[in-house]
Amino acid sequence: MTSREYTTISQQDDEARRLVDQVADRSINVESYRVIMLQLGHKLGQFILPRLPKCAKGDFFVVCTVEDADFLARGIIEELTAAKLGNRVKLLCLWNEKIRDEGVSLSPIFKQYQEKSNEGAAAFIVVKSIISGACVVKTNLTRALSYQSPTQVFVASPVLLKGAQQRLAAEFPPEVAAKFDYVWLATDSDKNGDDVIPGIGGSVYERLGLGDENTKNRHVPTIVKERRRFGSTQTLASYA
Repeated sequence: MTSREYTTISQQDDEARRLVDQVADRSINVESYRVIMLQLGHKLGQFILPRLPKCAKGDFFVVCTVEDADFLARGIIEELTAAKLGNRVKLLCLWNEKIRDEGVSLSPIFKQYQEKSNEGAAAFIVVKSIISGACVVKTNLTRALSYQSPTQVFVASPVLLKGAQQRLAAEFPPEVAAKFDYVWLATDSDKNGDDVIPGIGGSVYERLGLGDENTKNRHVPTIVKERRRFGSTQTLASYA
């Protein structure tokens, strides 16, 4: 018997609760899993929209990992675009390695796609399929903060491991952590090795059909290709 608590927003939205439970189902195939993750991105986008500082100047940076770009991040971007905010949405997509050494986990960035902003950042929307130890989110948010200083930082995920908010906040100065606004659907408290139970049903790379940790880092998301091809002259692609 696993322990799962639903957040207030998912308790009030039957579809959101259904989706976060479906994504934990290990029996569904790759295509179904991709569709559900995209739908979860739309749900997260719908919950974020009312909280955005619409009157503030600046852009909304969606910060994501390579594996989440075509699914969670795309869903959020499509919701912001449908709300007439598309011209203010910028994407920062990061390729993270995972290093484990004597109980310490590191997630160094070895490649990135970054879109240029002339207005600065009004808010970051940091997207992750699941937040457990907060290592990847910390690394990616630190990179984003090195470029811009937003007024708000949304941390968006379908599932958080219990205590993830406190672990992430502890990695940043209080004045930065005070900007965090968490948007998630369920909190799980059980783990089996690296896997949160029920979480998102296992390794997100493999569930999405992107291979293992090494194989997924050779993948270039479709949304990155699209935005590079059709983006405005303000769009800058950079790999580091």
